[in-house]
Amino acid sequence: MMERKDVDLHEQIKNIADKNEWLIKLAGPILRELCLQFCSKNFVIMLTDSNSKVLCVDKSNDSEKVGILINLIKNRVYINKAENQLIELRVLNQNNDSADFEQVTYDYGNILNHVYTIKLNSEAKAFITLTLFKEEEGSVLNSFMPVICKSISNLSNMYIKNKELEIQNNFRGLLIDASSDGMLSVDMKGIITFINPAGMRILKIDKDVVGKHITEGVDFEPTILHVLKTQKGYVDKEFRLKSKRGVVHFVKTAIPLRDEKGEMVGVLDIFRSIREVTTMVNRMNGAQAKYSIFNIIGESIQIKEIKKLIKMAGSNESPVLIEGESGTGKDIIAQSIHNFSLRSDGPFVTVDCEALPRNLLESELFGYEEGSFSKKNTGGRPGKIELAYGGTLFLNNVGYMPLDLQSKLSNALINKAVVRIGGFNEIPIDIRVVCASSINLEDMVAENNFREDLYKLINTLHIETPPLRERHEDIDLIANQTLNQYNLINGTNKELSEEARNLLHKWCWPGNVRELERAIEYAYCIAKDNIILPEHMQNKISKVNIKIKENPLMSIREAEAVAVVKALEHTGGNITQAAKILGIGRNTLYGKMKEYDL
Repeated sequence: MMERKDVDLHEQIKNIADKNEWLIKLAGPILRELCLQFCSKNFVIMLTDSNSKVLCVDKSNDSEKVGILINLIKNRVYINKAENQLIELRVLNQNNDSADFEQVTYDYGNILNHVYTIKLNSEAKAFITLTLFKEEEGSVLNSFMPVICKSISNLSNMYIKNKELEIQNNFRGLLIDASSDGMLSVDMKGIITFINPAGMRILKIDKDVVGKHITEGVDFEPTILHVLKTQKGYVDKEFRLKSKRGVVHFVKTAIPLRDEKGEMVGVLDIFRSIREVTTMVNRMNGAQAKYSIFNIIGESIQIKEIKKLIKMAGSNESPVLIEGESGTGKDIIAQSIHNFSLRSDGPFVTVDCEALPRNLLESELFGYEEGSFSKKNTGGRPGKIELAYGGTLFLNNVGYMPLDLQSKLSNALINKAVVRIGGFNEIPIDIRVVCASSINLEDMVAENNFREDLYKLINTLHIETPPLRERHEDIDLIANQTLNQYNLINGTNKELSEEARNLLHKWCWPGNVRELERAIEYAYCIAKDNIILPEHMQNKISKVNIKIKENPLMSIREAEAVAVVKALEHTGGNITQAAKILGIGRNTLYGKMKEYDL
């Protein structure tokens, strides 16, 4: 059984051999050939590493003299019998850092040791020791040694450089293989010379296509052939190509490959599926639903019913129409439906139909092809309907969509495909539509201001959001939640006084939850101490009733303000009913409320 120190020594020797395996394989055959060529001479040649650890030993023959040399090497004893001491005879090229090797000769009486230092990048990496009897000195063997060492040094340098290049190439290969972009190259004859894993995945082909013509590798007309013909590349150009699998949709970059003379030798095609592009765009644009059912605050019967409807809507793919007054949280409900559905990993793309003029709304929804508006366009652009592929399209304030766009949207939803502005090709879509409106769409249909066919398409499931005035039990919950958020952000501990809470319950909240949140924010900022008092509230809340002057004479502005207040009080804050009583539109009423700080 081997002792521990023997095991350690064995491991050490093995590690040294493994580390220098390349050097042994490179120099060993050369030293063996040297021994064969000079087998009539009596010598031993040895290769050691930079720390003088023996890597390999070879001999010219099996004679008795060579046996003596082998024994001396094993015992590492070189004694000049005449002087009984080690004598250095001569040193050649010592401290010459520019030389590929150095030679040092040691004289041990009748035995000579020629030690050659092999250098790599001016550093000693190995030693070759030629041990022979002095009587063999001066033979052709000695003149061969510098050539041998020079060859080993050159080969070692080449090996190191090739190894560095191999590491760099492997690193580049790892980068290319790890890339999510497909990469494919062809030569001037259209023969595929390279394809990376992403390219094989996107094109649904395997490595066997390398060496075949590009037309044999893909099932659509390759655009790369046009680049070979024109010798002109392009960057991030969109292509929809017909294949046996249907239409394939890519964003591609083609780079002509040229040799050192500038002659074109092939093309590198870099491509990505349009679905992957839209996913990346949505991620960067924040097209994700950040609210869920847990963000809906309230314990009223109406809120509990809405949460049930959200779960029901999330369990299927049917379109949902959410109606209710402004500020009742329709957008939060829409996001909650998305996050509760099987499409939760997909994009949640929002379009506010009220915020955009008609021409911009069309391009925002449907996108446009290159050159649709001017020659300066560098490329087309997908619309929000395309970007919502695999997810949810939320059309907020859908009642403000122009009638002609309503017709175009109906066709897209029925055909499950869109046609971009200036285009002719149908692009497949896979979306779930959720719409929201603060205007009663059924009334708009009756007034011919909204298309009945679109109304039926988007109104499969219907959710009505209750105004805040109809669920007073939720006011304290929402107020506390909002106040706690500001306390947490700013490290404060402000509270609402009982008098301030009473005011919150007296106000009719025409702006609903959004108005309540802004009212709490205002009071938080105004209050200097930790208690929020009635005087910290907005004037419209702290002075609920505008005192009508006893003098019947008043300005038109004053009379208008009184009329607005009376209409809101009479309808319990219902904007639609109050607007009808006043004979004005809902938007006009909102403007008056803002003007009079109501």
